[in-house]
Amino acid sequence: MKTSCYSFKTVIAGRLVHAYAFKNRIWRKIILRIVNCLEGGEFYSSTLRKIYSSYYGISIGMYSYGGCFSQENIQTGTEIGRYCSIAKNVYIYTRNHPLNYKSSHPFFYNSRLKIVEKDLIPTTSIVVGNDVWIGVNVIILPSVSSIGDGAVIGAGSIVTKNVPPYAIVAGSPAKLIKYRFEPDRIDQLLREKWWNRNIDELKEEIGNFTMPLK
Repeated sequence: MKTSCYSFKTVIAGRLVHAYAFKNRIWRKIILRIVNCLEGGEFYSSTLRKIYSSYYGISIGMYSYGGCFSQENIQTGTEIGRYCSIAKNVYIYTRNHPLNYKSSHPFFYNSRLKIVEKDLIPTTSIVVGNDVWIGVNVIILPSVSSIGDGAVIGAGSIVTKNVPPYAIVAGSPAKLIKYRFEPDRIDQLLREKWWNRNIDELKEEIGNFTMPLK
């Protein structure tokens, strides 16, 4: 019975991914709600992630949640790892307006606006690592290509350069405040890569996640 129920949900989810191609705002919102209900919400939905990857060029790892599911704020070319906590109103940009053209207006470089035939400003890419916490109203600029595993970005920060693993940064522009742990502990966590395991596995050692690391 469980297998047939799972198969039914899989078929429905696959059809919803295809149905999302119909570009109607209300229709798409309905599909996202259905997908979330079918698969337990943002934390768990693989179909939601497939939609964002297929239609928006945004890759989101399992168990990550929050502002990463915003195609208005997160641009194509963004890859977000697993177990990330991303607040609302976080903006990640992968393309800037040109400074050396006659005009900086998108009419003259963005083919989607039907004035020029092809995009003239390249889109960059950014990899946000695993277990990253990004506070509310953070802006990450196209000059950034990497936010390291375990990093924390304080609320309201403007990030202009890469952030190392387990660094805590804040400010405008964002600057290093400190690291979450000592170098040996950071190296251990990066080797361990606990985030590659699913949540059911991690439940078996929940004590390791519910107290401060020494």
